[in-house]
Amino acid sequence: MQEGFFFEEYDETTRLETGFREITDDMIRTFVELNGFNTPTYTDPSYMKMSYGGRMSPGMLVLSLAEGLVLDAGVTRKRGIFLMELTPKFKKPVYAGDRIANRMRFKSKKLTSKPDRGVVVCEHEVFTEKGDIAIVYDAVRMIRTRAFVEAAQAA
Repeated sequence: MQEGFFFEEYDETTRLETGFREITDDMIRTFVELNGFNTPTYTDPSYMKMSYGGRMSPGMLVLSLAEGLVLDAGVTRKRGIFLMELTPKFKKPVYAGDRIANRMRFKSKKLTSKPDRGVVVCEHEVFTEKGDIAIVYDAVRMIRTRAFVEAAQAA
């Protein structure tokens, strides 16, 4: 998608399913080190294997990668103003080697007091190739209307 959806284009038919992305051991290790998740759950291989059956990914890494899939798909490209809120519910663990995708569905929208922008809420399901739902969340985004682009072009 070269450009994302304008506010006006979001409706009950708006749906998107991204491609898959693999969660690698290196991604998990880097995220854990960068964010200080210094607990045996993420740092001790024998504990991980005994307790979880393998290297489990922090849910926040999975959520970040899932949002990246939406951005890579271009949904908000040149249309998104900012991400206002995420409300994740972590349902099932994701492990190194798992592949995730993100299924998005329009939920609601409302114009703001400024006619060049509105707030859009979409429901998301992050799922693995095995079909497990790992995370469900709503994303609330401020999105440009066509008036925003017209005003910018007129300037």
